Amino acid sequence: MTGHTPAPHTAARICPNCHGFATAAVSSGLGRDHRGHLRTITVDCPTCHGHGTTPLAAAQLAGGRA
Repeated sequence: MTGHTPAPHTAARICPNCHGFATAAVSSGLGRDHRGHLRTITVDCPTCHGHGTTPLAAAQLAGGRA
């Protein structure tokens, strides 16, 4: 069985605003298309720009976990 390896201190941290869920599909409110699929748009977290992580310095400035 493998052991747990802690992340290095210089690694990127989970974004404090989106908690790692950086991209979401949001209903556009226009109903469904001719195939019956719900019309959605993709929205990225404005803080991490859809990456889900922030650099260590930015996480400390934002009050995230260090």
